[in-house]
Amino acid sequence: MFEQGAVGENHFLGDVQHLRVMAQTMMAVGGEPVGLLQTAMSAEIACVLRYSMIAVSADGLENEWVATECAAQAADEREHMVKLAERIKQLGGTPDYFAVGLATRHMAPEAAKGCLPRLLAENLAAERCVIELYRELSEHFASDPKTQAILDDILADEETHTSDIEDLLTTQLM
Repeated sequence: MFEQGAVGENHFLGDVQHLRVMAQTMMAVGGEPVGLLQTAMSAEIACVLRYSMIAVSADGLENEWVATECAAQAADEREHMVKLAERIKQLGGTPDYFAVGLATRHMAPEAAKGCLPRLLAENLAAERCVIELYRELSEHFASDPKTQAILDDILADEETHTSDIEDLLTTQLM
């Protein structure tokens, strides 16, 4: 329903879907844990950028509750990114903060002007995709309780984010 924006493609959702497919492919062939966690970390980077952009956009700043909520979600996503980066290092990898290929990195704040309900609806669709990614990763890491606990903790936060976005859409913007 919200996978297409009024002014074009939902690049944010596209990024998250692409990362989920990458993770699914890696899991199917027994991919390395570091690579799988890096994929999740890339999704978190996209979320940090997206929520930060909305929080400081003109429309976000005009609606203090939206700006505050998006800033808080950006902070949560950053915490998730750090947890994943720390686990990647513990597993002997090097976190990649560049996250090659993210289309959402290119969305200018002025592109959000007058589109806040659409942006939040796009975020809701992307959060739902991220939730599925974390469920799949948690199941995959069942034999690694430490990593699974990190993923389950992040999953719980993402489920809360979904509820918060639904609240924003129904109480503030509709």
